[in-house]
Amino acid sequence: MTYKVLSLKWRPQSFKDIIGQDHVSKTLVNSIKLNRIGQGYIFTGPRGVGKTTTARILAMALNSGDKPSVEFDPNSSVSKEIASGRSLDVVEIDGASNRGIEEIRNLREQIKFAPMESQYKIIIIDEVHMLTNQAFNALLRTLEEPPDHGKFIFATTDIHKVPATIISRCQRFDFNRISINDISKRLNYILKEEKITISSESQYLISKKADGSMRDALSLMDQVIAYCGEDFSNEMVAECLGIINNELFFSFTEAIRKKNYEKMIHTLDSLSKTGISANEILIDLRNHLKNILYAGVADGSLIFDMNLDDKKQYIEESSNWNRMDLLYINQVLIDSEFHIKNSNSPFLLLEMTALKLLEMENSVKLDDLISKIDRGDIHQEKHSDSELTVNRDTQNNTVDSVEVSVKPNDKKKIIDIVSKPEIHELSLKFIEDNWKEFLDKIQIDRPSISAILEDFKPISFNSDTLVIHANNSNSYNENIIKKGIELLKEQVESISNKKLNIEIKSDPKLVNKKPSNNQEKTQEENEKNDEVFNKVVDLFDGEILR
Repeated sequence: MTYKVLSLKWRPQSFKDIIGQDHVSKTLVNSIKLNRIGQGYIFTGPRGVGKTTTARILAMALNSGDKPSVEFDPNSSVSKEIASGRSLDVVEIDGASNRGIEEIRNLREQIKFAPMESQYKIIIIDEVHMLTNQAFNALLRTLEEPPDHGKFIFATTDIHKVPATIISRCQRFDFNRISINDISKRLNYILKEEKITISSESQYLISKKADGSMRDALSLMDQVIAYCGEDFSNEMVAECLGIINNELFFSFTEAIRKKNYEKMIHTLDSLSKTGISANEILIDLRNHLKNILYAGVADGSLIFDMNLDDKKQYIEESSNWNRMDLLYINQVLIDSEFHIKNSNSPFLLLEMTALKLLEMENSVKLDDLISKIDRGDIHQEKHSDSELTVNRDTQNNTVDSVEVSVKPNDKKKIIDIVSKPEIHELSLKFIEDNWKEFLDKIQIDRPSISAILEDFKPISFNSDTLVIHANNSNSYNENIIKKGIELLKEQVESISNKKLNIEIKSDPKLVNKKPSNNQEKTQEENEKNDEVFNKVVDLFDGEILR
């Protein structure tokens, strides 16, 4: 007797056998029970998740007898003919090899004729996205208004290539990737029926390798049975499937964390001996980093489809890492992916990338650093010179993180670097060189006072006293001069961090102790003008120019 592969032998024959697509099965079952059957259906999703199988089961249910029923017999002659593709009332074609307009015209002619022994004439087109635009256009009219006995069922892995005019005339069902747990349960059931004993860990490896496809899982199971014979150890299964032991990935990240060159070199040597491509190793490493990140959130509950032992190990590993470091490592691997994929020496590039990560400084948030300083958690120790390292985008030469890497140093140096502004020693020359800058800063807030101070120049500085002198014979109101001096003191003290006295040396005739009526009026107008002026500057985000 010819051997029948597991993927065909255990192909679902009823709605209850469909795995991981409960939303589809429930909808179709209810539509049949309520006699609300559409004229067209389109099934979309990844490979091997049951699209074509569901189409056949739906055809069996519609043509099960005198009327549609979900309780049909999969062993009846009609069901067997549909399952094997021999039914005259259910036409199943491949869109990739029957993609032209002539094939679609033939289908249009076939559906016009009443079914021979069933209730419905059903057209199943697999990989429908492969049809030409002309073929789609030829299908539109018939799809929208088919005969009462005509039904269309389409399946595709690429729904985006199907015209919207086709999709709008069908009921669309999106099939999901099947979870690892669901695949494992199905495998466990099939293995019991086949009287084959394989450990749950090995079943998990097969389910994970299948990548959401039940068909791929059964094909891999066939491969494992043929390779292992009677020895279904976890090591043999992993070797057969080309799966890297998780311990190597943990060794990889541990070597980075501990800056251990020897451990990293041994790990890279073990990875190279697996025979798996550098690009696949890179993808697995990124998944490993993702699991560590997820394990540090909500006590690892966000890690899905993973056995308890592996989940526990990832939770323990996550406690040793700063999330910013994990994200940085992942970004380095992403940046290297293109070069590794297109390199003549991909594994060499992977090795150099790994060794580069060993030189990565551990990140510390600046806010956390300042908080520690405030609490006194950072104690003075004897270390090498302070070093602040900012993580950069090496390709774009830009800072890509607000995180800084800080080597241990004494508290005083950290405070000087982080919190202290630049302090200048005051002298007459320094004040003269920066006089215009002082007036420019005053002008932003009080332009009229700045204009008056322009007539003064510094002439001497002694200890903490600055003497300024008026240059012309205009008279000044004493109150305005006092305001100007206070503003000037603020500017000078901000860069010297010391108190300052300012004296005016001027002809007494130039200073009006009591302003005249006209001067009072002018002063009030100036103050009002200043207020209006400042509001306008703020409103338009302006800048004062002279």
